[in-house]
Amino acid sequence: MNFELFTRFLIVALPIFVTGCTGSAYKLPPVSSQEMSLIQNEIDADTSELKIYKRSDANYKSRIAKISTRLQKNAAPLCEISEYAPCHFEVNYNNENTINAVAYEHYKITVYKGLLQYLKNDDEIAAVIGHEMGHHLAHHNKEQLQNAQAGAAISGVLTAVLIGAANANNPYYNAYQQQQDQQTLQNMMVAGAEIGAISYSKEQEREADLLGAYLLKHSGYNLESAQNMMYVLSRLNGDPVAGKAALLDTHPPSAQRVVAWSKAIEEIEGNETKLPYLKSNKQ
Repeated sequence: MNFELFTRFLIVALPIFVTGCTGSAYKLPPVSSQEMSLIQNEIDADTSELKIYKRSDANYKSRIAKISTRLQKNAAPLCEISEYAPCHFEVNYNNENTINAVAYEHYKITVYKGLLQYLKNDDEIAAVIGHEMGHHLAHHNKEQLQNAQAGAAISGVLTAVLIGAANANNPYYNAYQQQQDQQTLQNMMVAGAEIGAISYSKEQEREADLLGAYLLKHSGYNLESAQNMMYVLSRLNGDPVAGKAALLDTHPPSAQRVVAWSKAIEEIEGNETKLPYLKSNKQ
């Protein structure tokens, strides 16, 4: 049995299984295929080289501290509607060239130099941090743990079925082979858990974007300027080197997110409460 091929299958298929039942708690702005197509054409037409901004670690640390503190001070209304207590975020800077930003362990966030160097101003950096805070506000980390558990279970069942099928008519199947198969099963369950753990659905990504946009508005950042971060991610996705970044595994960029951000701006400007609309609430 070709377990390398099976692992590749898991990488592609497992995120679909483990995120299939995950939905947004908030009403996400509708996005049409025509709107996405127009934006995708715009992104594809831009063949200019992405600019890299050379800044010191001290500069990045200062910016991260200033922006995260500003967002934290204005997060209370969103924490309340999201039932996210104690409304605390710990944002850290990592000077590795990894193009990534991650939310983990209930309230922690790490932003990497590799991503920051592509961002022009504080509005764009705030959009990244606000997005990660949005994952915490939406309790996606709890869902991520559930995805990891589901990924391990699904991978284990599929592996066990394949092992059973491969050895069903093997008269020479012995204790040593059984031990090897048990190790394979454990390895595949670990792999399934890891794949499941990094799986954010498109709906979760858009939900984090929406909450991040509201948070930026409460904090006085320019949402139109911040939107360029979405274009940067989409451009990075098309880069043969940067496109392999860890960020793009966990935060898949798309024209849909670009359009959804524009729709979020429209929604926020017309929303007197300046709070996202819950699906279960007729705000």
